[in-house]
Amino acid sequence: MGKDDKLPSVEKLLRGGRPCLAICAGKHCARAGTRQLLNAAHAALEEVGLAGQVAVEISKCQDYCDDAPALSVGPGALPYIGVRPDDVQRIVYEHVRDGRPVLKLLHKRARRKLERRA
Repeated sequence: MGKDDKLPSVEKLLRGGRPCLAICAGKHCARAGTRQLLNAAHAALEEVGLAGQVAVEISKCQDYCDDAPALSVGPGALPYIGVRPDDVQRIVYEHVRDGRPVLKLLHKRARRKLERRA
């Protein structure tokens, strides 16, 4: 993906009320599979009939470089780390469509925050 200087921050992408999948395009995530995640996200949203309702965007580095690639879901800015293309389908089906975050794939701080709320 290259330099991400002109890309929006994940905070800016997820600020609006519209559902969004923000896929990190920082150098570590780009090497780990940003393009594959983009393709998987578009395909999964098409499968569940949400392609026109959920934005798929690439963002600047989301600061999860050690666990690349990263994808955040908004609203709520919940970060998923170490995401593989087949994980994206599960995230779309369970989190985006059904409103149930996939705890196993969330960053540990986000997972603990959700578990405390429950």
